[in-house]
Amino acid sequence: MTPDDLLELYPGPFNFLRPEAEEIGDLMPDLRTFLPRPQHIFLEDEEATPILGFPVLLSPAMRRLTEALGEFLAAEEKVQVAVYQRRSFDRKVHGAAWERYRALLARVVENVSLSSYGRSFPSIFWLHHSVEIARLLKDSPRRLLRLDTEIGRRYGDSIKFRVLDRYLDFVFAETYELAHRLAGRTDSDELDLFPRLLNRFRDNVLLLTEDHIGPGLEELASYFHGCLRIDGRDLLRRLRDLAGWNEGRLQNDANLQSVVRNLLRRSPLPSNTGEPDPADRGRELLITPGYVRFLSERSDYPSRRLLDDPGVALWESLLLKLKEFEVIHTLRRFLVPVVEDQGRLVHRAEGGAGALPGRRHLVLSSATRPLDFLAPWVVEPLVQRFGLIYDLTDFSEVVAVIRRAGSGLQDESFRKIFTFQRQINALARSHRLQLEKYLGDGAFYSGRHCLSVLAGAVLIQRAYGEAVDKGLPFDRGVRIALNFGSYRLLPIGFGASGKDRYEFFGHGVVELTRLISGKSTKEIDEIQNMLVSQGYPEATVHRFFSPLLKRDVGEAERHEKKRRFYSYINSSGHLVNEGIVATDAYVEQIDSALSQAGVVKVLRAEDGRRRYVVVDLEGEPAQRIGIRHLGRAHLKGLGEEPVYEVVDGARWEGVELEETGHRSLRDAARFMTPGA
Repeated sequence: MTPDDLLELYPGPFNFLRPEAEEIGDLMPDLRTFLPRPQHIFLEDEEATPILGFPVLLSPAMRRLTEALGEFLAAEEKVQVAVYQRRSFDRKVHGAAWERYRALLARVVENVSLSSYGRSFPSIFWLHHSVEIARLLKDSPRRLLRLDTEIGRRYGDSIKFRVLDRYLDFVFAETYELAHRLAGRTDSDELDLFPRLLNRFRDNVLLLTEDHIGPGLEELASYFHGCLRIDGRDLLRRLRDLAGWNEGRLQNDANLQSVVRNLLRRSPLPSNTGEPDPADRGRELLITPGYVRFLSERSDYPSRRLLDDPGVALWESLLLKLKEFEVIHTLRRFLVPVVEDQGRLVHRAEGGAGALPGRRHLVLSSATRPLDFLAPWVVEPLVQRFGLIYDLTDFSEVVAVIRRAGSGLQDESFRKIFTFQRQINALARSHRLQLEKYLGDGAFYSGRHCLSVLAGAVLIQRAYGEAVDKGLPFDRGVRIALNFGSYRLLPIGFGASGKDRYEFFGHGVVELTRLISGKSTKEIDEIQNMLVSQGYPEATVHRFFSPLLKRDVGEAERHEKKRRFYSYINSSGHLVNEGIVATDAYVEQIDSALSQAGVVKVLRAEDGRRRYVVVDLEGEPAQRIGIRHLGRAHLKGLGEEPVYEVVDGARWEGVELEETGHRSLRDAARFMTPGA
């Protein structure tokens, strides 16, 4: 995330931070590597506008971590009270409380370090955990009053910050040890594994003791008394007097007006154009770094009544901490805590960081993968997706022919394939398909909407036919495969731009590639290509293997090949796909999607010897789709799998079709092809 990203996503209002990228960059020069850009979080109705943030799962284990944190801080408070009481304390209880918390924290640190892969999991965790730490420490003085009224009243603020120091000592020691151990396992520098946010917590304790700081600084009474050991009321009075004195000088001192106008680029005086009132304008100047120091060096500055030199130094230091607090707290606003409720992911706003303004109760999309810091991978790498692959038939062979035809034809051919692929990408985007991998002669897309992917496949086939009619030289055909399956996401790269890159792998990809290249002649094709690459004449190689290629082609198969796009299972039980093929799981998802959409009509249609079930997709450009159960095909490495042919139903547009009597498209397709 960059400073510009931060201001774009959360422009304010801020109490101390000026909404300027330069100021944020000076405060946190490492912000670009600190956090990735917040991701889109889709709601249950995925048509709705997504929110931005980091979904954090409040799992039972994460709740135990919070409970263990509270128990340890409470045990440490009892130890500190016992010191003031000059009494002994139970070291076993204190040690057991730390050990419960330490064991869970160690699991988290190990998980976020080993699973991050550039996704800043350690930073996201400590942002989340710091909210809980601040909430517990904010209430520390009240708990101390219950332990001992007199000690709590006199020393409660001091004990609070002593407990925080002890907590950080324990956590730093444990985290350094873990970073050293993990560095050996991951071949990494242990300094890179140590969460840099922890160093900021130690340097700026406001991040761990406050969850809100208003412009009047009233929340910092405990900080002034217990940490800085100063009279906070006196400091605030002097700051108010300084604001009034500064406003008077701005009204009467032309030199000061010039400094403010020309050097600070601020408007020193109110106007009739809706300027803020003088108090707000004066305060804006006082939170400008260096301005109070500049005022204190004027000859007419009354240091005895306002801030003296130590007071100015304290204010300038505090101001940087307040600005840093607002940057970090703004990042905490992107945390979206969620819980599992009856199989759904639900965000319930309970106030504080992570509560989305105006959003009290949100149900997230079932495809959301929240961060579970106590799970080994943090983000579950296994996902269920609808996959689509398209592949141009005999692409390499056509390229070889074009190469021999000369550079002019090559250039023209590749301009046409570039234009075609741009058109396909536009179609995919319009149907909410995500390009996952470009394959040279095709592409792999994923989607979360079954019917959109289905309609997209038919439109890609139509676009290919139109491109061939207009002269696309890659005219041997296009194969398309559809599935619904399990994919694993391998994180590849994450940058300051927020463009996260994952690579799909696993069973789902294997299945799609087999549906594209599952025909029995694939091995023969590979042998042919190998011989041609070794220098054998291409025509001779094809002539030698042609009897093998034609040996098993019967009358039924010749009948199938008369169509422009076709798919069938040949006499050897292998899939021949020169059209669109879908898996059984995908067709089952079509049934589910149609049922949810209220579409229950399942029609029947015939095309020669082939019988199809037909459905109408309301709201999709490819409104009528035909599906035929082909049977069980031998897919290399996957065994026998039921497959279905999908065809463009435009041929039946305007044709009155009778209903099948089935409510399930899948059942109807199987019933109509009993011998398949």
